[in-house]
Amino acid sequence: MDEATKLVFKGKFLVLTVMLNVIVLCFAMAVFVLFRFAPEGTVGLAIGLLLLAIGAVFSVSFRKRYHQTKAWLYEQP
Repeated sequence: MDEATKLVFKGKFLVLTVMLNVIVLCFAMAVFVLFRFAPEGTVGLAIGLLLLAIGAVFSVSFRKRYHQTKAWLYEQP
């Protein structure tokens, strides 16, 4: 793998790493918010559900990018 390809891979890997961290944080915060604040009112429930939705959207996007990056990496010499 030449230097230009390594640089591209590092960028793709960085994006995937940040996306995975956002997914984990969204789901973890959603669980906390739903258990802690949802019984007290609708604001906690809304925030918890919003975090779950954001995590789900990022999960779908992450899976798509992961498979694209994996295919790109296998194509490299």
